[in-house]
Amino acid sequence: MPDLPPPAGKFFPRNLTARADYQVRGNPSGSRPESGVDNCFPGLEFDQRNLDTAFFPGLRVDFHRADGARVLSVAGGPPPPDGLADTDVSDDRRPLYVRALCGRTTVDQTEARAATVDCTGMDGLDVWRHVHDLLPGRIAVLIGPLPDRNFPGPPPGEPLDLNDPRLNNTGYVQRSGNGEVEAALLVADRARYLDDDGVIEPAAYRPGELTRSLCAPWQYDFRDCGCYYWAASKPDVTSSADGTVPEVNFLRRDRSDPPAPDKTSDIGGQRSDLELTYGDLVRDWNVLPVVLDDREQRDPDPAERAPAPRAVRAGRSGGADEMTPGQVADKLTELAGVEHALCVEYLYAHYSLNAPMRLPASADELTRRAHAAGQEVFSVAVDEMRHLRWVNEALDMLGRRPVLDRAEEIKREKVHRFGLERLTLQRLQWFVDVEAPSQSSSADPDDPSTVDGMYVELHAALVKHSDRFHDADRLTHLIKLIIDEGNDHWHRFRAVQGHLAGLTEQQFLRPLATETTDETDLELRRRSDEYYELLMGTLQASFARRDTAGGELMRRSRIVMQNMHETNHELAARGVGPLFTLPPMLRTRPAASAVAEAPWADGQFIRAASAAAARAREAIDALGNRAVREMAIRHQSDTESLIALLARLDGGMPQRTPAPSGLPGGGG
Repeated sequence: MPDLPPPAGKFFPRNLTARADYQVRGNPSGSRPESGVDNCFPGLEFDQRNLDTAFFPGLRVDFHRADGARVLSVAGGPPPPDGLADTDVSDDRRPLYVRALCGRTTVDQTEARAATVDCTGMDGLDVWRHVHDLLPGRIAVLIGPLPDRNFPGPPPGEPLDLNDPRLNNTGYVQRSGNGEVEAALLVADRARYLDDDGVIEPAAYRPGELTRSLCAPWQYDFRDCGCYYWAASKPDVTSSADGTVPEVNFLRRDRSDPPAPDKTSDIGGQRSDLELTYGDLVRDWNVLPVVLDDREQRDPDPAERAPAPRAVRAGRSGGADEMTPGQVADKLTELAGVEHALCVEYLYAHYSLNAPMRLPASADELTRRAHAAGQEVFSVAVDEMRHLRWVNEALDMLGRRPVLDRAEEIKREKVHRFGLERLTLQRLQWFVDVEAPSQSSSADPDDPSTVDGMYVELHAALVKHSDRFHDADRLTHLIKLIIDEGNDHWHRFRAVQGHLAGLTEQQFLRPLATETTDETDLELRRRSDEYYELLMGTLQASFARRDTAGGELMRRSRIVMQNMHETNHELAARGVGPLFTLPPMLRTRPAASAVAEAPWADGQFIRAASAAAARAREAIDALGNRAVREMAIRHQSDTESLIALLARLDGGMPQRTPAPSGLPGGGG
């Protein structure tokens, strides 16, 4: 077909592939050039604002400003009226800005009805949006200083209209008594960006001008993109390294420790003069810390660094790295119980600290220190619950049933009996010791010095004999995740020691009674145990179904854990500790290595949970404390919704798929 000229005002690509005049079979309509998404500020390929900086002949405008669209120069185009020169716009003491625009913006507008846009109060981006809409043809641009007493703008109630001077080509310059420009109206055709070959006119732009604000270099993207933008890769607001300052600006210039609270991040388009500039980021990007779990990480002093974890020596002969898939599964079954037990012990220790669930702004220093310590302990408890999930995923890959048992003993150099204790200094030291990375390179796997030592031995077995394991890559990845997070726990408990340093146990601990006769306390304890049982049952259902519920069961389990957490905080504030009574289904389950499903997968658990929910619903009205009653009502809807979901899923559990023929991992 003949090479027809493109219609005015529309960009057409020059290459033949993109110019296909028919719908290419198999290509979606969005692949057509005229259907492309204009991702152009800041953009990945070009920034449309940089292209529009020369939208008016001879005029150079900067749209990258919060105070408006500043005029940078007026030379190089049609002669401006009354001798307007670059010297009129180059004075930083009284810069000139785009104050109004007039021109056609839609094809159905007539020349006589082109609207005028008053740019007063707009930032540069808003002005650019209107410039971007201007169609080819005659336009008028009013420039002047920002509103002040000498040039306040049009009187209220009298809309600015530049259409007549635009059509009559009557520009003007209005100056003050001392010769300063108060207003200048420029009229010309909208500037062309393309030459006759459809290529961006190189003479219209300076080298690098079109790409100066793209997402590369990364510092520009890193500073300008908020945390909800896919390319940002940074937090906007985080907490200090010691946890005592809950909200600090990650890009703050003042990097002193401790930082001052500062919520003036770039969320919502805000910019703070206290933040690092683009140049700062180019020169000093290394001052920005790593952020984990919404907390800045401080580089430890050499004396404070944790012992390096045991190296995985895949070439070592004999020992734990010779374990069979069945032995690995047995060890993971044991570790599942350890993770469960540690999670509960850490939670009880968290509730024993004399700090609220949420820190009020008016909290004193003692409360802030106790709260910071409590948040560290709670975050480790959440990690242990996540480890329990990962261990069960690994067991499933090895052909084993879900394991939610709670260990009664944790073996280190000495046997530690499971127990609920407050976070005394002695108890805290035990937590530090149990989470310390293993320092031994040849420990007996049957008598590990630390919890992570057992995982390191499993990792060695997987690395050295990956051919023995079905899906060895995924198994190795899961075990490595647990090892890496476990190493961080040692640092967190050392941070707890720092938060509580110099305080007595009487200052930071609550008295948690083991017995109570108060009806509200007793009801809260019952609810805590019911949430605990519901949590275990929901996790078991999720593990057994291999997440065929689309992640909904796992999401609901987090809601249950949050409700249990809130209930336990209410109990602790009343001076009573939660019981964490082991659910009946965990006390009566079969041997840990059995492949058969647990007896509580046949609807028994759902019936028990439904009965408990009905009893709790009847007990709500009897709660004398209004705040507790409102909390119970709020939690009840979550519980009943979850039970209804479990009932719908009951009976539809898929049969366990054995490991593929010829591959080990189907049992011990």
